[in-house]
Parts: sequence; C-alpha cells; structure tokens
Amino acid sequence: MKGNIGTVSHEFFHAWNVERIRPQSLEPFNFEEANMSGELWFAEGFTSYYTNLILCRAGVITPEDYVNGLNGTFNYVWNSPARQFFNPIEMSYQAPFVDAASSIDPVNRDNTFISYYSYGSVLGLALDLSLREKGLNLDGYMKMVWSTYGKTETPYTIKNLNDLLNTYAGEDFGNDFFNNYIYKSEMPDYKALFKTVGLKIEQDSKSNFSGISLNKNVVSRNAKIGSPAYLSGLEKGDELVSVNGLKVDETNTVQAIIDASEKKTITIKFIRNKGTKTTALTLVSNPKYTISISEDKNRNLLKNRDSWLKQ
Repeated sequence: MKGNIGTVSHEFFHAWNVERIRPQSLEPFNFEEANMSGELWFAEGFTSYYTNLILCRAGVITPEDYVNGLNGTFNYVWNSPARQFFNPIEMSYQAPFVDAASSIDPVNRDNTFISYYSYGSVLGLALDLSLREKGLNLDGYMKMVWSTYGKTETPYTIKNLNDLLNTYAGEDFGNDFFNNYIYKSEMPDYKALFKTVGLKIEQDSKSNFSGISLNKNVVSRNAKIGSPAYLSGLEKGDELVSVNGLKVDETNTVQAIIDASEKKTITIKFIRNKGTKTTALTLVSNPKYTISISEDKNRNLLKNRDSWLKQ
C-alpha cells in the first residue's frame, strides 16, 4: 500500500483537476500528436502538492511523514540551475520531450529542466502558506477554480488562473504571485513561510559536497552548473580511478575518501576516451536543505499547522 497509495491519491485528485478543471491548451484532445500545454505546473504540479496533503489529512500518513516527504522535491527544485533558463510555463511546454518520451540523443536536462510535477508542487505549497497568512487557503482558491471552470467544463488559460487569484486574494497578491513565480522563475521565501506553520528549514553545512553523481565510479549524470564537479570539468562517462592519490575500489569509495578528506581541494585522476586525465576539485558545503517540524510549541503555530495538515 505504501508504494501505491500516493498514486491512488494523485490520480483521484485528477478526477477534478485536469479531468474537469482542464487547460484550454489541451483542447481539442488529439491522441495522434503532441499536445503542448503551458499549464502543467498547475494541472500536474498542484495535483502533486495535494497528493500527500490528502493522505496526511486522511490520517494515512503522519504530519511528520508529510513534512519529511517535502525534502526531496524541495531540494530538487531549489537547487536546480534550470530556473535560470525556463519558468514553470516553459517547463510545462517540454512535456512531449520528457514525459515517457525516449530519445537516443544526449541531453543536458539536469541543468535545463525541472519537472513541472515537482516545480508546481512546491509553488502550490508556497501559495497555500502565503494565502494562509491572509486568512485564506489554497483549498478556497481551488474551489473557486472548480466552480468557475470545472463545474461548467469551461477550459481555462493562465490568465484566467491569474485573474481568479486576483478575485480570491486581491489584485496585488495575485499579480505578485504570477509575475514573480509563474511568468518568471523566482523562488518564494520558504523560510518565512515555513515558520508560520511551525516548520524549520536548515542547510547541511557540515558535510563535504562534490556534486559528482556516480555509478560504479563512472560519472553517471551531467554535473550541475556551478557545482564543484562542473567547475572541475568532469563529464558524464568519466571513470574515476583515484582521489588524492588513493586508488578507488570497493573499500575506498569516492565518497568515503571525500568524507574523510581534510583538504577542501582534492585531486582526481580519471579516464576519458581511453586517456588518463587529472583535475582539481574544490569541495563546498552541502547545499541540501532539511525541512522538519520545529520544537517551538507556540499555540498559534500549532493551530496554523493543524489547520493546514489536519483539516
């Protein structure tokens, strides 16, 4: 059940969002050609936001489980360099190329693409917590979207969503959200938003971070722009043979050597195209964030969190 209940929750929410509340860009439906839509951050992303929230409210998962589950998606979106290239609308346009599509061509989507499922999910989270500061919530907005476009089965546009948020929460609020986070790719102040519901977000500043993704000592993914691996020139397919002069094997793994290193700059020897090369890599603090429930027992914060996760 644990492995499938999230899928059930996600698809069940689609009975409203996308089945009835559906973007104009997907109509008329065409099953023989690609249907490009700029609204998938809302159609799939907001559905993804509600996926675990529904399970938490139903008591299927605990609030602690729910909050812990935010970490993977949040770090994926927050630490992606792709936001400097595309906003959520433009990420949505890429669906025909990434959602179950296959290609033999090498791509660099680790640096240029964020899944609209994940991107929309963290934006839905931000919008919900922002609305709650005004005494409103995302549930109320979604109900308004339902009554306006779902019940009537009138397809919506992005402008329609923007205008409806203006109606629900005020023109300044609605335009600010869309202008900064939908039409642009800025990120909300999550630290301040989490604080309003008694959550904390902390960065892991103690462990060393290289940015190298490995599969049996072979670089398995393109390094993210700006990461130590990227700056060192390592590329997908490079085979690492030694770090700081220590041969890489089952005992001395790359990560084990890095974790034990007292030096911030390490020397890596690797094989590329049958030739041996050497590069220097400067380690940095781990950019990963951890979201958790704060120890603060303030009554208002507890009330806000219960209203969010248990209603």
